[in-house]
Amino acid sequence: MATTQPRTTQPLSRNQTQSALIAGAVAHTIFQTGWFAFGMSLAALVATALFGNIIGTITRGLGGDDPNAVLRALDGGSDLLFWVVVSFLIGSLILIGLAILVSGWMLSAAGLRAPWKVTMAAVGIAALVDIALFWVYVGLANLLTESRLAGPVLLTPVIALVGGILVGSLIWWFVALAQREKIPAVVSAPAPGAVPPPAAKPDAGKPAVATPDAATPAAAKPATAKPTAKD
Repeated sequence: MATTQPRTTQPLSRNQTQSALIAGAVAHTIFQTGWFAFGMSLAALVATALFGNIIGTITRGLGGDDPNAVLRALDGGSDLLFWVVVSFLIGSLILIGLAILVSGWMLSAAGLRAPWKVTMAAVGIAALVDIALFWVYVGLANLLTESRLAGPVLLTPVIALVGGILVGSLIWWFVALAQREKIPAVVSAPAPGAVPPPAAKPDAGKPAVATPDAATPAAAKPATAKPTAKD
């Protein structure tokens, strides 16, 4: 009778496990830096635009001898700040792309299955997790120091570096485990020429049916008197 074994997954080798952990630590540190810089650059860009509009509105409302000179100075400063923010945006995108390349190269060198798929899935998960972790890092920095400047500015990057290494290693390792190769089910059949199992014996609990035995003599029949000749 054929039997089927359930589908299993190919385990990761020691080298593959180490490569996934190291790739997560390195790639996520680079990605996290670019991701945070991208978010802060976008926030700075929006704040710059709003600040410039507010200052322009106030200046025009107050008037003055030469309000246009003030506006021109503000416009010059706004243009310079705009290009600074744009350069930060471009740099952050370069860091994100570099993190993807580094992760894919390290996982490919280790022989992991679908290294680029693992990389993109891990980066997507990290992008969502890092949004929440950013505020966790800032909160921890404020708890560890009473200085409002040293906490967010100096201590937050240190905590984010340590946390990014640990979180990245776990995310990349988890995704690598999820993308392991599936081993197909194995069906085993009886070998040719195998002796079939013996037929089932009758149940001993059932009463046996009596059968006539040839060796047993038949029941005696009553003798009949033969007619005799009359005299």
